Amino acid sequence: MFSITDEPLPQELVGDSSQQLAASEHRALLTLIGARPYLLVSEPIEDVQHFAVGSLDILVPLDSTFLTASQLSVASTQNITAIMDADAQVILSSSNPLEIEAGTPLSALRNRYVLTMQSFSDYRDSDLNMLYATLMPKALFQQTGQAILDLERRQRAMGAAGIIGTFVLLFVLVSSRINRSLRRLQDFARRALGESLTPLPQSGNRLMQLDDRIHDVIDLVLRARDETRSRHESEMRQLEALRAGVMEASVDSIVTVDADGMVIDFNPTAQRAFARTLEEATGRRLAEMVFEEGSAQYFQSLLERLAESGSIDNEFTRVELTATDGEGGRRSMEVAIRPIVLDRRTLFTVYLCDIQERKEREVEMRALAAFPEESPSPVLRINSRGVITYANAPSAALLEYWQCQPLQTLPVYWREKVDEVLQTGHDRELEINTDKGIYSLLLTPVQGLGYVNVYARDVTDQRRAEDALQQRQDELVHVARLSTMGEMSTGIAHELNQPLSAIVNFSNGCARRLRLGIGTEEELLSALSQISEQANRAAEIIKRLRALVTRQHLVRHEVDVNHLISEVCKLLAHDLRKLEIAVERRLYSDALIVCADTVQIEQALINLVRNALDAMKDQPALERRLRIGSGIAHNGMVYISVEDSGVGIRSSDMEHLFDAFYTTKDTGMGMGLAITQTIIEDHHGMIHAESWPGKGGTFTIELPRNVETPESLAS
Repeated sequence: MFSITDEPLPQELVGDSSQQLAASEHRALLTLIGARPYLLVSEPIEDVQHFAVGSLDILVPLDSTFLTASQLSVASTQNITAIMDADAQVILSSSNPLEIEAGTPLSALRNRYVLTMQSFSDYRDSDLNMLYATLMPKALFQQTGQAILDLERRQRAMGAAGIIGTFVLLFVLVSSRINRSLRRLQDFARRALGESLTPLPQSGNRLMQLDDRIHDVIDLVLRARDETRSRHESEMRQLEALRAGVMEASVDSIVTVDADGMVIDFNPTAQRAFARTLEEATGRRLAEMVFEEGSAQYFQSLLERLAESGSIDNEFTRVELTATDGEGGRRSMEVAIRPIVLDRRTLFTVYLCDIQERKEREVEMRALAAFPEESPSPVLRINSRGVITYANAPSAALLEYWQCQPLQTLPVYWREKVDEVLQTGHDRELEINTDKGIYSLLLTPVQGLGYVNVYARDVTDQRRAEDALQQRQDELVHVARLSTMGEMSTGIAHELNQPLSAIVNFSNGCARRLRLGIGTEEELLSALSQISEQANRAAEIIKRLRALVTRQHLVRHEVDVNHLISEVCKLLAHDLRKLEIAVERRLYSDALIVCADTVQIEQALINLVRNALDAMKDQPALERRLRIGSGIAHNGMVYISVEDSGVGIRSSDMEHLFDAFYTTKDTGMGMGLAITQTIIEDHHGMIHAESWPGKGGTFTIELPRNVETPESLAS
């Protein structure tokens, strides 16, 4: 055993310390050695085999030095710490031995010091009851208490000042808010109630002002409530009168029933429709009174389902039922049911609309709608974009010709025709030749709806009859021409026979006389004179015959070129229909007057148009286009143009185009354009041609507007 200080070990421990202190386990305890307190810590010592061979003991004296070191955390140096014996109530050791000596009883210290004690909990195994005591002088304690009280007073004063300041600030804010609220209340009352309130004073108790103002506003609100109630009651009376007026003026029957279908209200229309007064209908089931048996059962079950569902909304439940008038008559009714809730009671407003006439009209409309389907002739509807929106069954031939189906678009040419009809607003008649036959089309615009109705009829038999008639007419004309030529041949032969016979006779007589050597010179000269006379006679006959086929003096008069074009189109209408060509006329807006021979100009136009038709006969029907135009050329002359979409004219043929007997046709004579050029040049005009091989050609005639008059030609 050893001491950690320079102080020698107590005499009590110098002897056999191993028997007194040795321990086989760790322990720490407080003890008294020679009336002095010590802290004894014992730690066992073991060998390598963990057998206890001794202990390490540390002995710490609890003297003033130890206690002074334990006072480092104490704020005041006037406090004294001490070790005391609780049982003996005496001081064993103190941090200030000069003030408190060891052995001083506690009773001697209580008058001067405030004593606090605590036990040594970590040394509860000790046999001694030692306490750690702190002694504070009472003067210091009182001084500290007074300082604490002063501090508390200052803190309370500061807290009170803060609370008072906060309350004052809060009062100012509340007062400001009250002031603003009062002003808003005043403005609201003035705007909402239309009352003039006394302005708020600028000073005074705002809460009292608020209370007074609230009473004023309450009075105004109560007065306004009474006025609103009165106005509301008036409006309710007006609405009730309006509702009654609506109920009376309604063209539909309006009935109010309860959840069981019993009638509560019956408007005048329903009274007239079902021949029952309100008194007669009230309390009876609407289903049994109005509907026939099947409809009555359905209506009653519908009311029960609506009542059980409990769903109240603004939607109508609509059904179509059959009503009876009590005399065996049955009429279709559209019934609309709407649930309403009054005083937690579910009612139903039933609207009954007589739709018998509407149903009959619908049947008629369906019958009319089925009329195109029942028609044996093609009927189609085409919109402004050229789409076929409807086509009945007989339209199959037209659809095959156009190579399209319903809801598909027409070819470009026919779309242009539809657009033209819609823009002009006039009907247009066209004719097409299909593989199924010839059809005449009537395009009728419906401008308000933006579509065109196409009504077609099969005119194949009619056109065949017309073709046969035309063929017979051509044959008759041919026979007439043969007859005329026969008549002319007979007359010419008869007239020529006489002078020729006389010439033969006189020639034979002269020859005989010369051969026989008879007759005088005068006789021969006389015979030769007769021969000359008869020859002149024959020459005159030939001259007259030539006069029949040569050009005579023209008979010209003023004529409108546009009129001539129209006449030519009429003359060639049969050929145009046969080739399925619609002539596009681009005529001058005003009349174009020229002085010409109508027959010759028409013949010239016929030649040009027939050439154009021949040029397009091998083209597909939808690609055939013939355009005839008129106008005033840049040189002031009137022009007529004939444009086709045929095969065109080769450039090698252009220079010989107007030569006589030159033709590009397999069966042509080559005289048509030559004769046309002769006619135009005889009218002091000109003709020229333009061509685009494979795309078509254009022939243009130009005639002067001021030509020689018939009087000048005669002179």
